Amino acid sequence: MNVHKVPANHSGDLGIDYYCLIERVIYQCYAPEEPLDIAVRADRQKSKMTTDLGKLIKGAADVSKLMLGQKLKSWVLLVPNHDSKDLNLHCAKKTGDLRKLGLPLLDENFEVCIQDQTHFPGKAVQDAMAGLTNLSLNVAAPSKEELKNWEAGSADLVANATVKLGKRASGPALGEVVAHGIEAFLRGNGLIDALRNNAPDMHEKVAAAIQVRARTLTFAGPKGGTLPSSILNTEIASLTQAIKTAAPTLSDDNAHEIALGTISEWIMRCPLDFPDAA
Repeated sequence: MNVHKVPANHSGDLGIDYYCLIERVIYQCYAPEEPLDIAVRADRQKSKMTTDLGKLIKGAADVSKLMLGQKLKSWVLLVPNHDSKDLNLHCAKKTGDLRKLGLPLLDENFEVCIQDQTHFPGKAVQDAMAGLTNLSLNVAAPSKEELKNWEAGSADLVANATVKLGKRASGPALGEVVAHGIEAFLRGNGLIDALRNNAPDMHEKVAAAIQVRARTLTFAGPKGGTLPSSILNTEIASLTQAIKTAAPTLSDDNAHEIALGTISEWIMRCPLDFPDAA
């Protein structure tokens, strides 16, 4: 109720997206197109800050009118992810620069700040901000030739998968299940490689989540009862959730495909197996 929006459609927005008279604060929102590594994201956030503070200075008279003559206490760049100390240093520099200007608009203790979703209580707010940088990677499915070449060079892994998945299916269906598992493994690997190249910080979090689940599985065994189908569904759902928890901005489809590929690898190698039929 006490936060006002400043539209940019007509004559610009003065470097302001929202302002609050009670708190005497201005918010400028910014979400660069992802995926980006930390250094590039920080550089773009600093550039955005510099540009919009320039607008604030240039339009100080109009901003003062918006603030009803009250002195501005803080200008905040609101971003989905703040993960570099360089942003804090840039805020300190800009705070000093603007204080030196002696603008009537600014409080003597005026500050330039950067905030992310962790500054705001409530899952709804965090989810809304996280949605600004939802990451969805597109990786081509492996071709028939790639699948054939991989199978030819990985006979032992294919044999492992065939033995284990033989507890899940039989006859012609077994061949289809094994083929689907190999394709899921290769596609999951492709997504993990794309994540490593495009969002290395997110890749580290996802890899750590997978390692934790793998250690737990090795120690405690699979969840989901005794039926192979129940175990598979439970493990896929559990790992997908672990990946999403570690990387909330990763798309649901990507998280599911990475989980499916990882489970397929665990079947071909270790630690996942199914109980023998009674």
